[in-house]
This record gives sequence, C-alpha cells and structure tokens, in this order.
Amino acid sequence: MGVVRIDDELEKEIEALIKRRENRFKYPSKSAFLNVIINDHLVRQKKK
Repeated sequence: MGVVRIDDELEKEIEALIKRRENRFKYPSKSAFLNVIINDHLVRQKKK
C-alpha cells in the first residue's frame, strides 16, 4: 500500500463528507472513501 498526499482543503471537504450521518457506514474512513471514489472513476473510464 502506498501513501498519497492530498490537498489540505480537499482533505477537510472529505472529512466533512464522511462525517455526515448518511455516509458514516458507506465511508467509515478517508481511505475507504478514496478507494470507493477512485474505483468508481476507473470503472467509468474503462467503459468509455
């Protein structure tokens, strides 16, 4: 597993998003959020 550095402002936005009640089980952590979002993006890119 690698380490990825993201922008501080983007990190704050991600933290706020995953703390929302409706997202707390779907995205239990920042790394889970990033894995889901990146995977979704890659799947869409492959379909093009």
